[in-house]
Amino acid sequence: MDERYSLMRGGLLYRLTHAGGAAWTERAYAPWVAFALLMVVLVPVVVFCAMDSRLLGGVAVPLVRDYTVWARFLIAMPALVLAAPLADERMWRSLSHLRNLVQQDDEANFERALAKLRRWRDSPWPELVLFAIAIGGVFAAPTLPLYDHATSWRNEGAQLTPAGLWLSWVGFPVFRFLALLWLWRFLLWVCLIARFSRLDLALHAAHPDGCGGVGFLGYAHASFLVMPFVGGLLVAGSCAVEVEHLGVRLSSLHMLLGGYAVFAIGIMLAPLLLLTPKLAALKRNSLLAYGALGTDTSEEFENRWLGRARRAAAPILDGGDPSALADLTAVYATASRMGTVPVQRWILLQFIGATLLPLSPLLLLVMPLDELLQKLFSMLV
Repeated sequence: MDERYSLMRGGLLYRLTHAGGAAWTERAYAPWVAFALLMVVLVPVVVFCAMDSRLLGGVAVPLVRDYTVWARFLIAMPALVLAAPLADERMWRSLSHLRNLVQQDDEANFERALAKLRRWRDSPWPELVLFAIAIGGVFAAPTLPLYDHATSWRNEGAQLTPAGLWLSWVGFPVFRFLALLWLWRFLLWVCLIARFSRLDLALHAAHPDGCGGVGFLGYAHASFLVMPFVGGLLVAGSCAVEVEHLGVRLSSLHMLLGGYAVFAIGIMLAPLLLLTPKLAALKRNSLLAYGALGTDTSEEFENRWLGRARRAAAPILDGGDPSALADLTAVYATASRMGTVPVQRWILLQFIGATLLPLSPLLLLVMPLDELLQKLFSMLV
């Protein structure tokens, strides 16, 4: 496995940007790529709206008050680009550690699985298909709501304005392609976890990471935090438009928002459950083995210090270390606390935060910021 193997390094887009000297997964170039996309997508829209007097006013829904546009293109689109270098670093560090856990008799299967994923990752066809889907979405999927009952920056009745046409034919295909590209990388990662979970692994219930030695997979899985974050931005932007311009009450959307949060967190963490059966069996068998060893050690301890001989035992006390029983007790406690899902609490909190944080600005639609701060201050004082 090469030193910088990563599921983010490969494919048609990576090769094109890498050949141009500005790979989008490189930390130094990602901000420039994000800035260039903003210039291409948003600047013409702003110019067209300014020319038509639809930027700040002049219509019921001017561009500056259309939250779906700003959430999608000003925040979510750059986030998809800027998250790539961090995901790349996490990926190659984690993938380089996977080999250490594979037993020798399964190393060939592991290498074959990586080779297959590398072929899928490097093939130009998946990204060509994703690009075709992104373009085809212009004809098959709605992009932004048409405000039939009110004038907007985007349309006059069923007729799109120049700004609306630019966003439909340029902005949305670019955003769709980036989102689909992240989804494709996520599917490759899920395939790798699924294959990894079926291998013969060197796992230990007493491992200090509390997950049998595969806790680092949660760290690698956090490479995809940008996906629930972007999804939350899209949901929040759409809900903000409905509340602000369509007269929908935010209280009527609580089921939608709660359902999205549960669905997003569940979908993102579900692949890690593929390792749960193996970890559960490891924990169960290890506790039985440590329990039997603890019985022998406790009997020998009592025999040595209290003179209570019961039966022949083969304890670890024969090593001459008087703290062996205390050490075994600590090891058993670690094994008993071992988790069967390879995700630490702080990683779980990151996924929850990435999902809920984009939804929090919706509170400002029902409670102004100054009033919200005043209430929080009164609660703390």
